[in-house]
Amino acid sequence: MLMPAAVLIVLLLGAIAVDLTVVHLRQRAAISAAGSAANDAVTYGLDEAALRRGVGYRLDPARVARAVAQSIESQGLTDDLVGPPEITETDPGAVTVVLRVRARYIFARALPHGPTQTTVTARSTASVEQR
Repeated sequence: MLMPAAVLIVLLLGAIAVDLTVVHLRQRAAISAAGSAANDAVTYGLDEAALRRGVGYRLDPARVARAVAQSIESQGLTDDLVGPPEITETDPGAVTVVLRVRARYIFARALPHGPTQTTVTARSTASVEQR
């Protein structure tokens, strides 16, 4: 009588562990994507015309948005984004990117009225060092 209950408990704990691992891996992927997007934003978002005029390092918002979109698309997260990425220029040479990504459960969906997905958030800031 106790053996079937023990097997059921072990299977349930294994399912919970797998679902939490999926969420954790999805969050790690989102953190990596946000870091890459922020780095690409400060690299490719440079306003070359302002630099040539002698104004100094400035970011072009259109180029920053395009660089972030391309970076996220290249990592395959575009379809799983909950909303558009939040791009904030914190300093003249720094960009913060916030991503909200869906993480779909594997085993929790089998439960009646169980959650099918959750949202993970990743935030990363990149800045340029000027000498």
